[in-house]
Amino acid sequence: MSLSEDAQPCSTAENFLVRELALLRIPLEDIVTATNNFSQENLLKRGGNADVYKGLLLTHSKDWIQVVIRKFGHLCVTSEFYGEIEIIASLKHRNVVSLIGFCDEKKERMIVMEHALNGSLDKYLSDPTVLTWSQRLDICFGAALASKSIHFYIHGIRSFKILLNKDWEAKVLHCIESKSSWYDTKNSYVYSMGVILLEVLYGRKATIEDVIRYLAHKELDDHMIDPNLRKQMVPKSLSIILETAYDCLNEKPYQQRPYMYQIVKKLKEAFEIQWKHENLSLMEKFTYLKIPLMQIMIATNNFYGTYCINIRLSTRGKLGAFEDSA
Repeated sequence: MSLSEDAQPCSTAENFLVRELALLRIPLEDIVTATNNFSQENLLKRGGNADVYKGLLLTHSKDWIQVVIRKFGHLCVTSEFYGEIEIIASLKHRNVVSLIGFCDEKKERMIVMEHALNGSLDKYLSDPTVLTWSQRLDICFGAALASKSIHFYIHGIRSFKILLNKDWEAKVLHCIESKSSWYDTKNSYVYSMGVILLEVLYGRKATIEDVIRYLAHKELDDHMIDPNLRKQMVPKSLSIILETAYDCLNEKPYQQRPYMYQIVKKLKEAFEIQWKHENLSLMEKFTYLKIPLMQIMIATNNFYGTYCINIRLSTRGKLGAFEDSA
């Protein structure tokens, strides 16, 4: 995909950025084809500063991929447009919606993102048959990982901003914000994580009344939790989530609020407890394959260099007979 001669004039700094982002440029013709000429059938949303379309785009490698296109109005400011592209391009994380490319041609400006095929989390909150408790924990964990990485550019995440790919993995849709509002951002992204935890528990959108009621009692009555979800929950896993939600939502001084790395650690613990409980029979099935760490250390002379075959693949060694210690 080559640079377009129809691109609008830019400043020296913007021209440098355009050259840096040249490989991400997508011709207008390709986007018109991908969206069937911006047809109503491909329109996902109108409003704000951009209309949003879905499309099927042919890549450099001749693969067809499903994408989402944000089509900005003609009042879009050049510096803001390229500034947003630069930021989005830098947000490389497994749980963040990826930038595919952009278009700046014939007064049309668009940003092309990956399309999460299963839509947003808010659509599935009330259906425990689609998203199990274990899946909800995994999604919250992924969203927290993303928030930990990109919190400088978001004012909190919402369930409608947590998109789900074909494997039901969380893909956070970023919202670029000013770095000057760091204080508010730090508070809001932690608070919003607490709201999401309440929503996956309730199986519905959480209201301010829900938050106030929860903070007053620091616990949830069983009737507040979706009964189909409740019977899936391991008590210890549930306890960790309730504690984490409370810490996120509680009106504490700025310095006492939990950091995202602490929230990530708690969510990981809750998910692992739940997963082990659900997969206990599978783990027992492969117990006979378990080798004690001490036996492996002896076999490899504590992973001594001369025993290394490939630093990324394996280390050779000689295992003696041992009894299963599982």
